[in-house]
This record gives sequence, C-alpha cells and structure tokens, in this order.
Amino acid sequence: MDPDSVHQAQMVSQDLHPVCGDGAESYRAVYRERKVQELRTYDIEKFYSTLAKTPCGQYVHGVKQDLSKKQKKRLLSSTSIHEVHTLLKTAFSYAVEWDLIHKIPLPRDAPKVNIEERTIWDEKTMLAALQTIENPALHLAVHMSMILSLREGEILGLQPSDLDFDAADGRGTISISKTMQRANKDALEKLDPKQVYYTFPDRREGSKSSLILKKPKTKKSSRILYMTKPLKEELLAWLEKLKQDEQNAPEKYSNCGQLFRLPDGLPIAPELLTKWYRLWRAEHPEFEQIVFHGLRHSSATYQLLQSDGDFKSVQGNTGHATASVLMDTYAHTQDKPRLELTEKIEANFYSQDLTPAAPQPRQNEKPAATKISGKEILEAIRLMDADERRELTRALFA
Repeated sequence: MDPDSVHQAQMVSQDLHPVCGDGAESYRAVYRERKVQELRTYDIEKFYSTLAKTPCGQYVHGVKQDLSKKQKKRLLSSTSIHEVHTLLKTAFSYAVEWDLIHKIPLPRDAPKVNIEERTIWDEKTMLAALQTIENPALHLAVHMSMILSLREGEILGLQPSDLDFDAADGRGTISISKTMQRANKDALEKLDPKQVYYTFPDRREGSKSSLILKKPKTKKSSRILYMTKPLKEELLAWLEKLKQDEQNAPEKYSNCGQLFRLPDGLPIAPELLTKWYRLWRAEHPEFEQIVFHGLRHSSATYQLLQSDGDFKSVQGNTGHATASVLMDTYAHTQDKPRLELTEKIEANFYSQDLTPAAPQPRQNEKPAATKISGKEILEAIRLMDADERRELTRALFA
C-alpha cells in the first residue's frame, strides 16, 4: 500500500458510517482530500468543533443536504461526537501499526459527553398514562418499557419463543437477546454479517433502508427478566389475539415470527410504534411530554428508588453495560433520600438549645463508706508484711 495515496476518509469510512452516519458523512465531506500523514491534532480539534455545530442529516453520502429551519436546530449530540473520537482512535491505531503515521494525531482528552437531566415520570404518572392507552399493541409495548426498562428495539425484537410462562416457579420470564432497528442499506453492507440475524423483506420498492433483527446493543443487554402478574396476563391475551388474527384471514396472513405484529402478520416497525406513541401523547396533554425512550428512564429511576439504590440489581434489569454507567446516568435518583437527609439535619441542627445551663452548687458530699467486715480487716492485716503493718500502726495512731 502506498502511504501517499492513503486518504483519511478511505481509512475510517467503513468503521464510522454504520454506527454514526451523520458524523462520518461530515467527516468525509470535510477531509476527503486530506492525506492521513498531513493531519495534526489541531485539525481533529477543529473537526470536533465543526461536528458540534453540524445538524443531523446535513450530509448524505458526502453531499450536503438542504435542511429546514427546524432540522437545522437538531445538532449532532455530544455522544455521537464521542463515538466518532473512539472510532477515529481505532482507525489511527491501525495507521500506526501499518507504518502510515508515527503517532495518533488525536487530542489527549476525548470530547466530553454531556449527560443532560432527562424528563421522567414518577410511578403514579406512569400508571395513570398506561390506563389511558387504548391501542393494544402500544399498551403492551409501553407496559413492558415501564415495568422492564426495555428499549424500543428490544421490545419489537421479541419473539413468542422468548417468553416462558412457567419459568421462575410460574412467575414467567422474558429472554432479551435481539433488537429490531431500521438501518440504511449502505451502512448495512458495511456491518458485520454476524451481527444481523435476519433482514425483513422490503415493503416498499426502492426503499433505501431495511428492517433488521440484530444482536443487542452490548453483551449486558442480553438478559432474563421476570414478568409481573398483570404483564403476564396481558402477554397471554396478546398471543391469543395473534392466533385470532391469523384465523380470521389465513390467506392474507404473513407470520413474520415476531411477538409484535400487525393484523396481517407483518412486523411492527420502530417508526410505526413511535408514530402511535406520538398520536397518543398528542391526545393526552395532561401528561408531561416525554419521548418513548423516556419510559425506560422513568422505569430505571423507579426501580432504583424501590431497591434503595441497589445499582447492581437494577443493572441486571436495564441491561446497562456496567453499574457505573447506570450510576452516572441515574445519579438524580439519589436526590430524594439526600433531600430527606437535609431535612433531618435542618430539623436537628437549628433546633439545638444553646442557652447556657445554670451552674449547680457543688455539694460537699463525703464519699460513701466502704462496707468491710471486721473479719475481712483482720484477714488483710495477717497478709501484710512487717513494713506494711508498721505503716498501718503509724496511720492509726497519728
């Protein structure tokens, strides 16, 4: 390989695009003509600064797009920029290994990820909201997110075989091992085939994206969850509905194999579930507006409070990569006990009585006489040596 012909865009494109397409597209658009040997730390810092001001979807296949005013307001997140940094680090590490460059030109400090406080619902709001949902599929999906802290893709990735109603002494379990998402076909071609279990047939001719069933976000995302009794009953009722749908029109039914299906047996895609949720949300302005993923955050917060801050147990339910990630994300759950502690301190500290106590006169009290029998005194004298007896005699007759 000729180092002079190696461009940075060629080196990192295949790594960047499947994960953070917008950042990768911006990257290629800005640095497609720069050689990897020419890049300096200043260039990368300038690039990060550019990304922070770049709207999502600004570049498609390296071509700048015309965006509306509303679209221009939605900038790349700090998380996306941090992911670009991580992937660039991997790409440049290979460049060093191949002797294309002598050192990695990345800044010493990675771009900071701004963890913003998320809007969430408390348990009363969650239950009240759930009771107003009439769409059966949406009701079940929201119920599962609220109780099990599931991601949208994890819910739609479920299959009937993932449900075991007899496990855990009849409580029932749900196995999370797949996730559904819609992926750009160009990005899909660069994705490791081992990551994809199944690609659903296109429903629209000429579609630029595909609905796929793939491995979950992290290894920790694969987990076993326990059903609540109401959730178990709803799942059983839903499975019965699926049977009825197929029996009603068997010739038109196409069983996709997913738990969440339309009446014709086709899968419920993430964008359709989001659409249903937004329609419901618009009909119920009495509830504070949160996105579907906010249900997962609300659930995780509720679980942490119910478990008295047992991050490890809750991590097993939520599927976060580590307990520390969970702690960083949901540190706000400690606000309530900390507030209660502050109230206790306030009640105790400021209510202390600092009035000096009135001095009490000292009483000349004689020490209480020790009660020793004469027999014990004589025995003690017998045990004394000659010097001790002389001292005792001198003291008695002084």
